[in-house]
Amino acid sequence: MISRLLMLGLLGLLSAGLPAAEDEALHWLDRMSQAVQQRNYVGTFVYLHNGRMETMRVVHRRDEDGERERLHSLTGVAREVLRDNEKVTCILPDRESVMVRASKPRSPLRSKWLQDLERLTRYYEIRVDGEDRVIGRLARVIAVQPRDPYRYGHRLWLDVESDLMLKSMVQDEQGRTVEQMMFTELELPATIPDSDLQPALSGQDFTWKDHRDEGPGAAVDLSDLHWEIGELPPGFQLKHHNRYTSPDHFDQLEHLVYGDGLATISVYIEPAGSDEDVIEGGSRRGAVNAFGTLAGDYQVTAVGEVPMEAVELVARSVRRLAESQHD
Repeated sequence: MISRLLMLGLLGLLSAGLPAAEDEALHWLDRMSQAVQQRNYVGTFVYLHNGRMETMRVVHRRDEDGERERLHSLTGVAREVLRDNEKVTCILPDRESVMVRASKPRSPLRSKWLQDLERLTRYYEIRVDGEDRVIGRLARVIAVQPRDPYRYGHRLWLDVESDLMLKSMVQDEQGRTVEQMMFTELELPATIPDSDLQPALSGQDFTWKDHRDEGPGAAVDLSDLHWEIGELPPGFQLKHHNRYTSPDHFDQLEHLVYGDGLATISVYIEPAGSDEDVIEGGSRRGAVNAFGTLAGDYQVTAVGEVPMEAVELVARSVRRLAESQHD
């Protein structure tokens, strides 16, 4: 995670070239980014995504030993996520499995903001948009609007007292809310006992899968790519690349991830199956859009929390590198 000193240094370097309103909004986002890591908090929140509403309970503690967090579901299938300084443990009783990873899971509470300030302000207009109240707490509203049709907009409600995010909304190109998170209760205790961070599900009889040796992945090696994207939305760059060998054939499956510092697009490339298995055209589920097409004998699918225009642009421009066609 980015340290507070580094974040403040970046803010200082950029503030001279930013409008005052945008500079103020970035300071609020910086405070939120630090609060979600540094504060003790216990709360219940609802998360609306992909047409479903989930209710979750979070317990987060920060002390001299670092961070510990417990996230567990209150509705639907029982599951828990435990996080400390070294690992993330996901207990999934519906699959009778426990997954252990070194990297952090995607979560509606983990801050993805301010990872690259210059890029963020280049493709999004960021401003303070007044005040509001959420669960009886005064909140500062931050609006993040895309500067082109390839990204979603965001609205954030930040607690004036704690700087934590009390509510967030993702809005599509028509301004419709496609994803939302909101606390229904929140406490800021001075201390949190170890017992509150222990899982209710032991998972002792489940299958354990430890992926910590995989790590977060090596730096992207552009010389090792077999495919390229002919046209990307402005600001999107290759972030991750993985290659898998299919057990059914000698061809390799490719997974490429592109991002602009906030939004991401995943591209999956695999040998096409029968005509019935080929995916052509777009589909949508909540905030996620997907577009499938063929690139020669390969199925290409682009997926992301971005407008359909973005995933279609990417999927249609995938092409195999000439030197790889003779591998």
